Amino acid sequence: MIPRIYKMKYEQLGLFFFVEAQRQIVPTITISQAIDGYYRLIDEEYDYNVAIVTYSRVREQFIDLNYDKFCKGKK
Repeated sequence: MIPRIYKMKYEQLGLFFFVEAQRQIVPTITISQAIDGYYRLIDEEYDYNVAIVTYSRVREQFIDLNYDKFCKGKK
């Protein structure tokens, strides 16, 4: 399971962790606002739809990793 993380680009991981941190620090922030803040921070242009898909894909993979790690075999 862990090798999946290594295949991700550091920009994808950076986006994911930035958005998750912003959502924990400021619970009222939307994912869109957090993504916009990330790209303003790194000073790059971005396609909103691609950013949403990237965030969602990485989040899904982390949920799968956590499920496999903590929930499999516990019944």
